[in-house]
Amino acid sequence: MKLWRALLAGFFIAILATGNCRAEAKPPYEVIRSLESLHDQMVAGSRPAQTAMPNVLRQLGARLMAAPPSVWKDARNTRAIVIYILSGGEIRVARKVLATGTAPAAEKQLIEGALAYLEGLKPQAKGLLGNIDARSLEPMVGSHIALAQAALIADEKPAKALKLLDLARVLAPGTLVEDAALRREVFLAEETSDFDKFIAMADQYFRRFNRSVYAESFQREFAIALTRISQSGNAPQLASLSTLLNDLPARDQLRLYLHVAQASIINGKPVPGRWAAMAAMVLAARNTIDAHRAALYDGVASVLTSDYEPGLAELKELESVRFSASDTQLREAAMGLAMQIREWPAPPPPKADDELSENAPLAVMGPPPQLPPATLPTLASTVKSTDGTIASAEKMLADSKALLEGNDQ
Repeated sequence: MKLWRALLAGFFIAILATGNCRAEAKPPYEVIRSLESLHDQMVAGSRPAQTAMPNVLRQLGARLMAAPPSVWKDARNTRAIVIYILSGGEIRVARKVLATGTAPAAEKQLIEGALAYLEGLKPQAKGLLGNIDARSLEPMVGSHIALAQAALIADEKPAKALKLLDLARVLAPGTLVEDAALRREVFLAEETSDFDKFIAMADQYFRRFNRSVYAESFQREFAIALTRISQSGNAPQLASLSTLLNDLPARDQLRLYLHVAQASIINGKPVPGRWAAMAAMVLAARNTIDAHRAALYDGVASVLTSDYEPGLAELKELESVRFSASDTQLREAAMGLAMQIREWPAPPPPKADDELSENAPLAVMGPPPQLPPATLPTLASTVKSTDGTIASAEKMLADSKALLEGNDQ
């Protein structure tokens, strides 16, 4: 089945990229429908479709640039340009359409607003797109506009942005637009610390788009976001997470639990980190690198709690395992902390004028000190990812707003 899909996608891409006489005769709005078909392939998980997208956009751009000015009098063709540029197409095509002076006034405003949005001219884009009712447009055009509108107000009005993202999903169900809108909703919920919404939207994404070309990167971002949502590791939250993840295929569960364990520990949250590590240990096959990683995170999380002795023993057992550079540094940093905790402080020397008497109390050594809170960020700052795992995940979260840009739709 996978081979059949790949061959079909390759065949489709080849025809679309090279073109033929019939395709050249199609009006622009029909040509853009071919782009939407390519998007459908990406939602279904076609990597060949994703790889071919830049070239296809260039090919379509060349055809649109060659179209006679008269075609832009048709509102369907002009609105198709909005879909094209918000899908990552060349903005020079939109400028060419505007330069002809033949676009209807309403469609001219749409194109100008989309251009301002893509060029980062936020106030101008808000003025042009802010009052447009996406429901008044064709569903696919409206869904792209709603997605852009949500991006423009997400910082100031996250609740309204969430409603616009809901609208985008309703207008274009099952498409790459809904894929992008759902991802953005998840991270807007995270930014506003709405744990229930965060889980509900993530559940929808995992159920509906688990085969999307963006699913794996979403899993990494999701794992990092879990540690940013004031997620303290309390029982109800962990139960909600278990319910969410248990519905996924075992392979995806394992990958997510490992992401969550690593991200939680790096961000100083050992309780959810150990919970995720233990779940990964159950899912991972014995003596595999995934099993070793799960044990590593369990050991590090233990070191960061009162179970530092068992955690240290677990980390020592993994001494011969060849981890990635970041995991190796994580292990070494945690072992260093554990060794410091094991060293009981020496008793203070007696004062010179003190005389020990039979009734003088003996100095009693207490248990090893608990890990001070300041140690957690120390550990996080000690670990520097050289294989890109942590650094790229952090960057992806910081750039989550880019999910709304045309090149990610």
